[in-house]
Amino acid sequence: MFRKQIFLSLFKKELRQYLDNPASYIALVVFLMVWEFLFFRSVFLVGESSLRILYDYLPWLLLFFAPAIAMSAFSQEKSEGTYELLLTQPVKPLEVVIAKLSAAFVFSLTGLIFSLPIAFSLSSYGQLDWGVYSGQLLSSLLFSLSFLSLGIFVSSMVVSQIGALLLTIGVSFFLILAGSDFITASLPLPLVPILERLSILTHVNSLARGVVDLRDVWYFVSFIAIFVSLTYLTILKNKYGNRRDLFRNFQTAVFLFIGIAILTNVIGERIPGRIDLTSGQIYSLSPVSKNILNNLKDIVTITFYASAKLPSQMIPVVRETKDILKDLSVASKGNIKLTYKDPSSDPQAGSEATSLGVREVQFNVIGQEEFQLKTGFAGIVVSYADKHEVIPFVQQTGDLEYQLISFITKLTNKNKARVAFLSGHGEKSLTSDYQLLGGELSKQFETETVTIDGDEEPAVATGAAVLVIPGPTSAIEEKGMTAIEKYLKNNGNLMILAPGYTINPQALSVVPSTETLSGLLGQYGVTINKDLVYDLQSNETIRMSGGILGFVVPYPYWIRAQAGKNNPVSFNKVESLLLPWTSSLNINNETVKKAGYEAKTLFATTNFGGLSSGENINISPNDANFTKDNLGERNAAVLLQKTGNAKGGKIIVVGNADFLTDQFVQNSAENLAFGMSSISELAGGDSLSGIKIKQSGIKKLTFTSQSQPSMIKYLNLFLAFFLPVSFGVSRFMRRRGRAKETYHS
Repeated sequence: MFRKQIFLSLFKKELRQYLDNPASYIALVVFLMVWEFLFFRSVFLVGESSLRILYDYLPWLLLFFAPAIAMSAFSQEKSEGTYELLLTQPVKPLEVVIAKLSAAFVFSLTGLIFSLPIAFSLSSYGQLDWGVYSGQLLSSLLFSLSFLSLGIFVSSMVVSQIGALLLTIGVSFFLILAGSDFITASLPLPLVPILERLSILTHVNSLARGVVDLRDVWYFVSFIAIFVSLTYLTILKNKYGNRRDLFRNFQTAVFLFIGIAILTNVIGERIPGRIDLTSGQIYSLSPVSKNILNNLKDIVTITFYASAKLPSQMIPVVRETKDILKDLSVASKGNIKLTYKDPSSDPQAGSEATSLGVREVQFNVIGQEEFQLKTGFAGIVVSYADKHEVIPFVQQTGDLEYQLISFITKLTNKNKARVAFLSGHGEKSLTSDYQLLGGELSKQFETETVTIDGDEEPAVATGAAVLVIPGPTSAIEEKGMTAIEKYLKNNGNLMILAPGYTINPQALSVVPSTETLSGLLGQYGVTINKDLVYDLQSNETIRMSGGILGFVVPYPYWIRAQAGKNNPVSFNKVESLLLPWTSSLNINNETVKKAGYEAKTLFATTNFGGLSSGENINISPNDANFTKDNLGERNAAVLLQKTGNAKGGKIIVVGNADFLTDQFVQNSAENLAFGMSSISELAGGDSLSGIKIKQSGIKKLTFTSQSQPSMIKYLNLFLAFFLPVSFGVSRFMRRRGRAKETYHS
């Protein structure tokens, strides 16, 4: 029976050994200073409100810190001659092991929780995902506890503390690299997935995403239990010898448990259950996906062609892919039929995969001191009736849910709404400028390009759910404007992208636009101003070349517009937009109300937004001047929505047309999401852009002064040095004072 009082006494004794040892404080301070220095060296250059970089470095620092803490657990007892005395005391070996492990863990915990001040510091200047941070903190605690259990076991085996330290570091280093190509490249491929699942770094990275997976938790629990049991077995052997029945019985039980634990981890992908801690649950199915899957009326087959012998870097991708497919099947209530095939071992499956468009990919691996080529399949086919959609090769799973749901929608949706793009006045083209947007729209809508000038009745006036006017550079004739107004009053919906200036990026020239649709929008209370908006606080950085070296500079004319507080639900997943050379929007609420509408600001600048106007605006990144006079929040995107029984459709207005071009969509996934959300909102349907991208939870850091990053950095470094040192000094001073006291009965 485990005795609580005895354990607490042992725990206090072991913890005091750490707290009263100057070497412990030296190791702690060095660990914290190196850890935080590596983090602050790059975090502000990246500009993410995230501790991802901090925890990327942690495994390699714990590789030395945890063994340094655990090396003295039993080795010191042996070198000082107190180990035999400990074995003769009326304490149970298990109580001793748990007490030593608990004390070492509590001391290591004092170092790991120094990430809390950093998290609070970053959250003040950017929206930190506390769910992701919780997963990172949990992974660090389990990782530390695992290495400590290993270190204590090694310490029970050897006499020298330095020997225990070096041996623990060596074994830990192998466990970190076990699933990497450095180890697996020269091994037979069937062993690769086994080593990958036994690698501790795989499970650390999985938890650090913010997903508590039962497979990862069980790995750490079994890892710790194995080395605690082995340590207990070592003590029993020293205490009783091999001839005692107690030792032999426990030895059999420990080896049996180790075998079961290793086996369950090797086949651990069959263990179900996980908790998504991330903000918005980005690793769970989106409500949009669940709604589409719940409304399926027929069977859709998804076939995953995956080779069993894939390189190590593909193992986590295959695991996450299977998890997503399983979630889709459950949410569909049986209407998603899953099939798994291995083309490498089944020639018929290989021929089938190739004929459907799943390609066999070559991987470069290093084995037997030379480059080797390995091949494998990891593709998905979505089938409905006699139609197929294919993902030839799954390289990453960040947008896999979106791809699969869009394929299912495309295959099963028979009545798609029409979206028309206006042309004939210098507008952006759906086939050249908006290719990426057009590709995504085709999964949900029928798209077409229309002209509305001429004598015939405009086609857009009869049947299109949405009319997009993407940046006209020449005036729309009166007859065309009349057709647009008629379309709008017949409950058609408009998306107007009309900048106040036309920009030539090559010549860096600025020319006032001749068409801002002021006549149409004026009657609804919205004006597109002839100006360029800049934001001194929230903007993009661009790369400049300066001789041999390049450098990155902020460019306030490329604003990072922030979401308005009264956004409709479909826009809530888009936190910001990259708007290059955009114009501001004015809203006349009286006119808006008189027209029977209400206006909502979708996106705006921060309070550090300014305006440039006139004939000679300098937009050169080197020479542009940005006055700080009259800074304030500037509207960048507006939604007009009818109220009551007012006649007419919805209108979305953005003072920019470039942000949906392929160049900016590739650099900012939020832009594409907003474009899809806008058109879906106007068409009255669910937007697939509401499906969460798995890497989209990181927000940008925004500072109002250059001193704020320095303050965060030096304050946290100061705390990491001052708190442990001051506590250690105060404790040593108190002990020295007590040593001078005289005992009184």
